Amino acid sequence: MAIGGKEGVVYRFEKEKLPQPIFEGKQDWIDLYYKAWEIAFENVDYVNIEGWKPILTCMPGVGVTWQWDSCFMTFITNYSNGTFSAFNNLDNLYRLRDKETGYISMAYRIETEQPAYGERINPPLYAWAEWEHYLISGDSSRFEEVLPAIEGLYNFIENNRRRGEGLYYFEDTGSSGMDNSPRSGFAAYDLKGSDVCFIDLACQQALTAKCVAKMYEVLGNEEKVEFYRAENKRINDLINRYHWHPKTGFYYDFFSRNSSRPTLKVKWINSKTCAAFWTLLCDASDDLAHTVPMVEHMMNPDEFFGHSPFASLSKDDLNYDPTGGYWLGSNWHPTTFAAIRGLYEKGYTEYARQAAVKYVESMCDVYKDPAYGGIWECYNPEQSRPATRENGELCVPNFVGWGGLGPITVLIENLISLHFNAAENKVEFDLFPEKKTGLKNMLFNGGKVDIECTKIGVAAGETEIKVTAEKPFTLVVRYARRRKQTFEVQAGENTFNI
Repeated sequence: MAIGGKEGVVYRFEKEKLPQPIFEGKQDWIDLYYKAWEIAFENVDYVNIEGWKPILTCMPGVGVTWQWDSCFMTFITNYSNGTFSAFNNLDNLYRLRDKETGYISMAYRIETEQPAYGERINPPLYAWAEWEHYLISGDSSRFEEVLPAIEGLYNFIENNRRRGEGLYYFEDTGSSGMDNSPRSGFAAYDLKGSDVCFIDLACQQALTAKCVAKMYEVLGNEEKVEFYRAENKRINDLINRYHWHPKTGFYYDFFSRNSSRPTLKVKWINSKTCAAFWTLLCDASDDLAHTVPMVEHMMNPDEFFGHSPFASLSKDDLNYDPTGGYWLGSNWHPTTFAAIRGLYEKGYTEYARQAAVKYVESMCDVYKDPAYGGIWECYNPEQSRPATRENGELCVPNFVGWGGLGPITVLIENLISLHFNAAENKVEFDLFPEKKTGLKNMLFNGGKVDIECTKIGVAAGETEIKVTAEKPFTLVVRYARRRKQTFEVQAGENTFNI
């Protein structure tokens, strides 16, 4: 079915058109995968207003489209084989941007096409979303069309959301997406973030620069490549100068009373939150002196690595709520996904897998529990149940959108452990110990691919990988503590022995 906002188009859940995951002994993971897709197709808003494309949403019918929700949902629909694309959401947002200033609101009311919550921004993740889509699709045709919007927002933040130190502020915690997190009080009525420099916004700007540089490298614009690489380094240097606390080995938000000149003494805000995990993705935490202690905090069961990782607020914080309390400890899909991805990209593949197992297992437990079922907005960090909101009520059910990040994206990337890289025409496959795993009917770089570990053995040659491909590519298989073999897959059927 064609993607787009054509009148009369309805997107339907058709199981046979999706990638088909294989995981020996984990049928509950597979069941949750298909349930996530089923809910996603039910949660499409068809807007009968000229210019709007159909919207994948976590909460259909509310009449609002959100920015960071939409960006994260692209990481799910990248695996839809083109049956639906969350880039509809991004295209709607690009169209609504202020072309003069570059501003894009955190959310828009669909009927009026006006910002829903004042002049707030949201985590700027468009470049990351666009780049990740390219790595699976191999289609760079969107780059020239969307880069003006991405660079426009980047420049708006540079010009309008920085303090004297050169670092960045959200208008309030709601603008950061972490609504009631104890980072800057609560709503700041002057929309200036209560004089806080936010670690996640700095990281997200650095991540944007990193991804825009890669996009321009594909387009062959070396001047832009060098500019955005330098921007990434500049912001990361500031992050490590101001946000890093060497004695505790963690990145914090900090308080900056005077925004007209640099702070003479940094005043760290003493709450450890999942906002710091973005340092792994933007390369701020790019040496062992920073990465090792950060990862130790992340994997500590007395801080973030609870029953359902990762807690949004460390357990040793006075504000921590063991039932979740929204952003007072709940495991949230976007930040957990970002944490797992960051661990993987920094080489902590086993930690990423451990987190992925606990995350998806806890979701499966809730799904199978007749008291709850479904897929929820966020999860309790200490037991298999949905998290509470700040008022003690349970959070929102059937939250796909980004509730599909664990059952779909993490399943493929960190449990089955397939990583697609169309830029290098390469697929990496990390074998799960003593399990037959794989993915069939996957659309990668313009061709269908089946990859399956069909036999597991301990002796040389006893492990078998079968690949059927419409186009040639390079397959890298990793196993047994980072040993690896590389194979050249040809069009047709291939069998390789490890």
